[in-house]
Amino acid sequence: MPWRKGNRLKLVAENEASGRTLEIYSEIKQTLGVPQVNAIFQAFAVYPKFLDLFWQAMQPVAETQQFFHLGNRLRAEAYTRAHNYFLVPDLCSSAPAQRLSTEAQQALSETVDMFHYLDPLLLLLAVALMQAFEKPVGQPHRESVPAEHPIFLYRPALMGEESAPLQTKAVYEDMKRTLDVPVLSTAYQAFARFPAFLESYWSVLKPATQSALYALSHTGIRESAWCLLDEFPARVDLTLDQLSAAGVSDDEITAVVRITEIFVEALSRLVVNVALAKIGLEGGNTHMVAPWASSEDHAKGEPKQAA
Repeated sequence: MPWRKGNRLKLVAENEASGRTLEIYSEIKQTLGVPQVNAIFQAFAVYPKFLDLFWQAMQPVAETQQFFHLGNRLRAEAYTRAHNYFLVPDLCSSAPAQRLSTEAQQALSETVDMFHYLDPLLLLLAVALMQAFEKPVGQPHRESVPAEHPIFLYRPALMGEESAPLQTKAVYEDMKRTLDVPVLSTAYQAFARFPAFLESYWSVLKPATQSALYALSHTGIRESAWCLLDEFPARVDLTLDQLSAAGVSDDEITAVVRITEIFVEALSRLVVNVALAKIGLEGGNTHMVAPWASSEDHAKGEPKQAA
């Protein structure tokens, strides 16, 4: 059944995958250099024939250096927009009782770095797929040099919506309403392992999302991703007619098109949102004190150390 607004988006978690789906999950992690499979792939996995066709089309792209270069450009634009348009406090500052340990700060920093790296790549794949539904994308694959990119070994623990404590659930529900998404990104579920940080981060992000500059930022990032398709390093040929001929049913096609639309919109915002989190962990771009910092810390005027 195609996803409709108000319905819960179905996912196939890694521990639920088997057969070819499990193989694809492993290939995705190895190709992108990440320790976990993002929700967009888990949503496609509900329709395993489509997931297989999708990955066959996208894997040659994701194995090129040019693909990661395009991701770098998109990431840099998002960081610049977030830094120039929004006041971001030092999100590492906190009251003594809530202060993160060195180990926790390191884990949080690695988590933010991973999503800051990954989400622009996912957005490129999503917009390429949306375009490929209508017509082929990219050029014939010519690159033979193996791609070099970061490899993230640390696997962030996720705070699932079902198991989250009440206070975190309240933040989750507010995030879904404000961001208009049917399921929370794994980035936010990873941030929730540090509840004080999540609350501080959301207290900064929420008002930012309600500004005209935010709309300009995430629509600009989405438009930039579309423009970068002209430089896509491999041919992606996955039209709706081809999907139908390959045995994907009309209902499944309707569902995967809607899922792709959802993730194009969500990832456009997420690329900006995670850039904001990274700026906050680097000390922010303002002398504002984080909402969860103590008045005593502020009075001392002590310099804040980024993760």
